Amino acid sequence: MNFLHSAIIRASLREIGVLSNRLLLWGILFELVFAAAVIYLPPLQTVFGTNALGVRDLALLALFPFLVWGTDELGRWARRRREASESG
Repeated sequence: MNFLHSAIIRASLREIGVLSNRLLLWGILFELVFAAAVIYLPPLQTVFGTNALGVRDLALLALFPFLVWGTDELGRWARRRREASESG
């Protein structure tokens, strides 16, 4: 198990494959649908005290997954580079 974890930490998302973890994708889909329901359905807006987001807010939020992905890939690249310099 530790070997698998180590390989996943070092490998880039392109090597692993964006669609390789179906359970994670279902979890992300559920999270997005649930968040949209809480934000946009009036009965849930009342319960949770939310308001609908505008286009500008959604555009700003759309940037964050790419920021997180880029930061993660940069960390993986740095780890691979450090390990290569230590072994060679």
